[in-house]
Amino acid sequence: MLTLSTAGKSGNDALKVVKDSLAKSKDDEVRILIDSPAQAEPLKKYLASQGFGDIMPEDDDGALYLTASKIHEHEDSVPAPKTETRNPHPAYTVPPSTTGVLISCRNKEYNSAFMKKFLGSLVKAEKKPDVIALLDSAVKIAAYTSPLCAFLKRLEADGVRVLVSESCADRLGMTEAAGAGVVMDMAEILNEIFSCGKVISV
Repeated sequence: MLTLSTAGKSGNDALKVVKDSLAKSKDDEVRILIDSPAQAEPLKKYLASQGFGDIMPEDDDGALYLTASKIHEHEDSVPAPKTETRNPHPAYTVPPSTTGVLISCRNKEYNSAFMKKFLGSLVKAEKKPDVIALLDSAVKIAAYTSPLCAFLKRLEADGVRVLVSESCADRLGMTEAAGAGVVMDMAEILNEIFSCGKVISV
């Protein structure tokens, strides 16, 4: 055991004694004579930074010491089991969230030119949304007579789920006229959208 004395020394001088002595020693245990508990605080922090643990004050017939032991990793310790993941990307601990596109036209008619460019871009995009939900007047896009229905069919072929609001389609008299997508209840559509991690509203 390495035994040191910092009695009568200031904080910086006491710390220097400990640093210099530890640099020259290979002992795994150290016992330092100190003047007061206040003097021990910077010494404790330094010892911890050097891999010492069990840093405790010790009273020996009125003399105050600080004792510490080097922490060693046991070779026979059992390593923690590794958690396997199917996703090799280090940035993800869980699979990426799904994306939904909510298309809702509050006006009587949707902007045909804009929607053609938007859906055409989705068809060409490398990454596509998981779900597209059509509400209000946007359900007309899914009508088999709509020139935009073909875009929805191509998106469906690529695995995109197209959902058409039943109540909106019924209100517009096209419940039986959908050429693409699945006609379903509004509550079911909202459940699908709320389950998506990201939602884009158009």
